[in-house]
Amino acid sequence: SAGLRPPCRRGSGERPFACSVCGKAFSSRSSARVHQLTVHSRRRPHTCCHCGKVFGTRCHLRTHQRFRCGECGREFSKRSYLSAHQRVHLQDKPFQCPTCEKGFTTRRSVRVHQLTVHRGLRPFTCSVCRKSFSQQSGLRAHLRTHTGERPHACEQCGKRFSSRSGLSVHRRVHSGEKPYVCEVCGKSFSVSQNLVRHKRVHSGEKPFECAVCGKSFSQKNNLKTHQLVHTGHKAFSCSACGRRFSSARSRREHRCVS
Repeated sequence: SAGLRPPCRRGSGERPFACSVCGKAFSSRSSARVHQLTVHSRRRPHTCCHCGKVFGTRCHLRTHQRFRCGECGREFSKRSYLSAHQRVHLQDKPFQCPTCEKGFTTRRSVRVHQLTVHRGLRPFTCSVCRKSFSQQSGLRAHLRTHTGERPHACEQCGKRFSSRSGLSVHRRVHSGEKPYVCEVCGKSFSVSQNLVRHKRVHSGEKPFECAVCGKSFSQKNNLKTHQLVHTGHKAFSCSACGRRFSSARSRREHRCVS
């Protein structure tokens, strides 16, 4: 057929079908055809319904879906990869950062944490907006904010996400899972960052300081809202009377007399 040419020497019968583009030889005509479609034509018609990853053949898709995590639905091509991933869901975190004593499920996670958090290493930079990231996976997810791509779909409601981690967090809406528990009051959260913010209620910590007046806040959003006082910018307006406010809260508390 067009595009497939047998090599000059077919005596051995081992790989009689060669790709006309790159010359790579194959043992069957179908293998050569799949190679041309997926490598040279870049066709990936088989999509994983769980994570959105695409494959050139149904066989490769089945291999990808072979080992699936029962906790979050993420799939792996090897059992060893699944076993390593499943430690993420364990409460036990035996590997500690020597600097801040934060616990992790793998030694690699400790190394990444030390390089990115304590040394500030962010080697992966977005070519569009120049924002930098500590890990390539973070950059890949970020690039989708520019393209609008959302390959990860929730099996229950169909809502789509740009990152696998975003989908994993969303699944807790359906399961009701709140794995992050405050050791002081017992309140639980579905997202770890929400627990971090909540802990400041007990500690009184206010790490976000205004560079203009020195006032400090427990949350970054509160600092951003406060900074509008200095800039004079009022982004929130009353739809009834048109009066403008520097925060949504001020607008809510506004008693409109029109």
